[in-house]
Amino acid sequence: MVYKRSKFNKVAQYLFFISLFWCLLGNIYSGLAEADKLTHNDWYYCVDADNLTGEAEEKFVWETVANGGSWEKFDYPELPKVPWGTSRLWLKTTLPLGNIPDAALFLQTTNQSFAVWLDGHLIYKYGDLQQRLGSYGQCWHMIMLPPDYGGRQLLIHAYSMNMRNLGNFSSLRLNSNVNQMSSIVRKDLPYIANIPLVIFMILLMILYFSSPAAPKRLYISVIIFLLEYLVWMICASSSKQLLLNAPVMWWFLMRLMVYLLPMSANIIVYQIIDKKYRRTVWGTVLAFAAILVMALLGELAGWEGFDGLASVYYIALPILEGILLVVTVSSAIGGNGYCRAAMLPILGIAGAGSLDGLLLHFHLGSGANEYMLPYSTITVAVFLLYIVKRQIQRERYLMARAAGLEDAMAEAIEKAEVDPLTQCYNRAKLDRCLKKAIQGYYKDKKTFSLIMLDIDFFKRINDKYGHDAGDDVLTGFTALIRSCIKKTDLFVRWGGEEFILLCNDCTGKEASAVAERLRKVVENTDISAKEKITCSIGVAEWEGLFDSSKRLLKRVDTALYKAKEEGRNRVCCQLLAEEIIE
Repeated sequence: MVYKRSKFNKVAQYLFFISLFWCLLGNIYSGLAEADKLTHNDWYYCVDADNLTGEAEEKFVWETVANGGSWEKFDYPELPKVPWGTSRLWLKTTLPLGNIPDAALFLQTTNQSFAVWLDGHLIYKYGDLQQRLGSYGQCWHMIMLPPDYGGRQLLIHAYSMNMRNLGNFSSLRLNSNVNQMSSIVRKDLPYIANIPLVIFMILLMILYFSSPAAPKRLYISVIIFLLEYLVWMICASSSKQLLLNAPVMWWFLMRLMVYLLPMSANIIVYQIIDKKYRRTVWGTVLAFAAILVMALLGELAGWEGFDGLASVYYIALPILEGILLVVTVSSAIGGNGYCRAAMLPILGIAGAGSLDGLLLHFHLGSGANEYMLPYSTITVAVFLLYIVKRQIQRERYLMARAAGLEDAMAEAIEKAEVDPLTQCYNRAKLDRCLKKAIQGYYKDKKTFSLIMLDIDFFKRINDKYGHDAGDDVLTGFTALIRSCIKKTDLFVRWGGEEFILLCNDCTGKEASAVAERLRKVVENTDISAKEKITCSIGVAEWEGLFDSSKRLLKRVDTALYKAKEEGRNRVCCQLLAEEIIE
């Protein structure tokens, strides 16, 4: 069992480091994603055509907006500076000349609907361009262009109740359809690489959870955190849309995980922190819980609670995690190994999460799904590696302790089964070994026999010379017999001056020969200086299917009694089982 567990630990560690290497490789290669091809175009925006809903006829829209209105230039990818309260926005640019085969326009949106025109023709529309219950979610769009797209005017009409999202078309690119899909995959490499690592860490925690050495509450907290982390990474990736095109669901889940993750992380710290700091850590957990409850109530009321409380959340996040870091460092300085290992993921997750939140909330990044948080997976992996290491050490300690207890128990049993005077085994040992011998017979058909020995006239020795002399005879007799038998045989003091020898893999005939040899050795050896010592011996063989230990013991006792009746100092073989009256 110890060997199997040790082997499993080694395999788990190898797989862990392989996953970690894959994660690092994916994170590095993700930086090779293709750059934006429309960044250097001339971009213009217009807000004075707010009366158009996008449902008007295409020609009317084109003539009214594209060829009229007050257009102002802005530096894409920065957002246009629109008046407060604006919910509609028009953008236009001229597509560059080129001959890209299967050209497609790629863009990402967050809680916004839009429509796209190309030289007066509506080519794409997402949403109703008006207020709706709930959000439009976050998703990417692939808009196929005609072969002669070069030099044609592109017009986009966008609608959003949230000004931070209005006109934000992250990662706007012009390329072939194949290259666009390839770019999505390359951009998602941090997720493609990290998701398997997170899954492996979850499975690792589940597998080690069954161990008696596992800190159960800590493991449950870690597993919950990792599951939330896994859901967040799936939601934050672009590739999820290829699996299921449900932008509202993905957006809700991602925002929910954003609010849940720090709370779950702080619960983990609560499990490992010194007791004197637990109240402080629990306070941070309750603070995150309060923000989450308010955000959920806002969502249920249709007020976009997650986005509405984002400013509060991203102010509270570094403050609360800063408090957490201070108490964790204090515990680490005090010698808490778990806290030393937890400092790295706290810095990695809290720092990356705060940065991602600020960049996303204020549109300071280059893309809606270009987050830093996936790179902190490695810091989480380091913490989990420490947990597993501590558990392996604990398992080894428990195994060593269990082995020591087993040895002590075996030693205690051994002492309990040994006669203190003669150092022979007693009846308890015979019972165990007799059962084992019977099992061996049914398994391997190996027979066995019993030899019962009785010192002749032993009572006379005690009465005439005292019990000390009798004890000397007993110890001398047992020492002599033990020196003449095989190591596989069991020599037992049955009681008083009676002894039993269990001969394994031995027939009655063979046992009789052994008994006769032992009788002669005793007869020809000066065991006692006071009197000549002889012994009477009975022999019985196991008779198989219809036999039992009780019947066998009775037959060997009857054989011994017969040897005594016939004059002592002799060997008598067993009587047939049917001749013995129960």
